[in-house]
Amino acid sequence: MNKIKVLLTYLVYPLAMATYFKKALEHREDVDLKVAGIYTGSWIPWLGGMNLPEKYAIPPDVPLPLTLGTNEYPYELIKGQLGDWKPDLIIQVDAGFHAKYKPSDGMVVTVGTDPHVLNEFYDTPRKYSDKFFNMQAVYSKDGDIYLPYAYSKYDFYPKDIPNPDDMVDAVMIGMPYENRVQWVNDLRKRGVSVIFENGPVFDEARALYNKGRIGLNWSSMDDLNCRAFELPAMKLYPIINNVTDWWKHESLHHHHIFNNMQEAIDAVLWAKNNPEKAEANAEEAYQLVQGQDYDARVAMILKECGFIS
Repeated sequence: MNKIKVLLTYLVYPLAMATYFKKALEHREDVDLKVAGIYTGSWIPWLGGMNLPEKYAIPPDVPLPLTLGTNEYPYELIKGQLGDWKPDLIIQVDAGFHAKYKPSDGMVVTVGTDPHVLNEFYDTPRKYSDKFFNMQAVYSKDGDIYLPYAYSKYDFYPKDIPNPDDMVDAVMIGMPYENRVQWVNDLRKRGVSVIFENGPVFDEARALYNKGRIGLNWSSMDDLNCRAFELPAMKLYPIINNVTDWWKHESLHHHHIFNNMQEAIDAVLWAKNNPEKAEANAEEAYQLVQGQDYDARVAMILKECGFIS
């Protein structure tokens, strides 16, 4: 088999959106993958900077130094370290890092993971990329291809037999935005047990989620984020705020949607007080979200680029 030589570039934090693309690409037998990007080890810039477990600090094939200090890099920095290996396809999973100009090798695509904060920054790769994929349709510009967020089936899945003694009512793992903090505080005042943390990732995050019955999500800027897909993938009853792109996904229509703080509180209280109905809904949401994973998103990219049919 002639494998597709794929070069994946990104800011190599211990957790990045590109990590999920990487895992999906690694599981494809038709792909020969190499990874390049600025490597930060176990450090990630959450809440001013923190270190995640060392086991998640996986260096890329071509590590670029932190001292590069730029969001745009000359492709020659990578090309010179690839030797005779020449990519057929370069996928830039861009959360703040892309080539200054179109790389000289292969087909070049860019995945804009954060258009809610970086949309103008993406104008450079929009101009030179053969394909530009935008992960939030509400922030799309002319020519963008919508590639929705998803869940990683290697990281987000339900626990086979939850321990009842470990269970809590609800879980939210993410940045402590003001509305999230208020929501959790108000729920706790009403007797709802909530795990609310920022920092756990992969195995540790899944372990916490699997202690909950209800999954909480409140996105920051009308963005349909990963959590909307991850929560049902773990069979949590998903409660999320109403965002524009939600309506595009029939697979998410078993989510409980709210528009304001009072509705957010009432939704959790309903789920807590109606456990059998909430569990049945969570099961239906789980079934509907199957296939909305990064393996499918990678396949979409390869198909759009003509590498698979």
